Amino acid sequence: MNPLLGVLVAECETTSARVHAKLSNGYAWCFCDLCGKLTEYAVALEARKVFKKMSVRNDRPVPITEAMRAAAQRAADALVVRFEKALAGEYGPCEAARMVATCCNIRDMRGELLDVETFRDQVERKALTAAWALQGDVLGATLLPGQKEGEPKPSKFYCEDHNPSRSVEARRAYQRDRRLIAEYEDLMAMIWSQNASRLAAWDIEAHAYVRTEAYRLLHAMKSTKGIIAAELSRGVTNQSEIARKLGVSRQTISIAIKRHGLNAS
Repeated sequence: MNPLLGVLVAECETTSARVHAKLSNGYAWCFCDLCGKLTEYAVALEARKVFKKMSVRNDRPVPITEAMRAAAQRAADALVVRFEKALAGEYGPCEAARMVATCCNIRDMRGELLDVETFRDQVERKALTAAWALQGDVLGATLLPGQKEGEPKPSKFYCEDHNPSRSVEARRAYQRDRRLIAEYEDLMAMIWSQNASRLAAWDIEAHAYVRTEAYRLLHAMKSTKGIIAAELSRGVTNQSEIARKLGVSRQTISIAIKRHGLNAS
C-alpha cells in the first residue's frame, strides 16, 4: 500500500540471486550489510497493515477492533491450554516441540522453548495478527515513515544511514564503510570466537550485538591508529601488551595493524 497515493502497488518476487541469498539467511536477512541496524526493508515489513478492497482504485485501512482482540485472546488461550497439556506428555513426547515449531518464532524465543509464558506471548501476537488479517489483505508499506513519493523503495541490503540512494550523508557513510567490509567481517568473526561460550548462534539478539560491537570497534580503531603506531615505533611489538594499554583485545590490535598497514616487525 502506497500511503501517500492511497493505492495498491504490486509486491513481486525478485529474480536477483543476491536478494535471494540475503533473504534466505535466517539471521542476516534483516540486518544492514555494513552495520548492526535493521535494513529499510525489515523496518517496512514491521509497518504492514490490513486493507479492505472497496473498489478497483479504492481501499481503506482496517483498524484492530475489540472484537478482533477478543477472538485472538480466545484462540491464544486455547493454544496455551493445549501446550500445557503437551508439556505434561498428554499428547505424546513430540507435541510440545511441534507446537513451538509451528506457532512460535524460534529466534525471538531466545532458547526459552518450553516456557509457557514465552509461548503465550508468541501466540497472542500471532493470533491477533491472524484475526486482523481475516478482515482484508495484509499489505506492506512502499515508503518508510517521513519519506516522500518518488524516493527509492526500502533497501533489502542497507539501513537508512547506509543506503546510498537515500541521502548525501548516507552515500558518504556507504562509501566509507563499504571499503572496510573485510575488516568488519573479521571483527564479527573475532567477537563470535571470543564469546563462543556466552553467545548463542540461534539468538537473534546475539547477532545484533555482534554486528553492533564489530561496527563500534571498527570505528574505534580509527582513533587508536596513532597510539598503535607510536607504540610500534618505540619498539613495543607485543600486540597483547598494546591491547592491554588500550583496553581492547589482541585480535583487535592485529586487525588494526593489518588495516592501517602498520609495520609490526
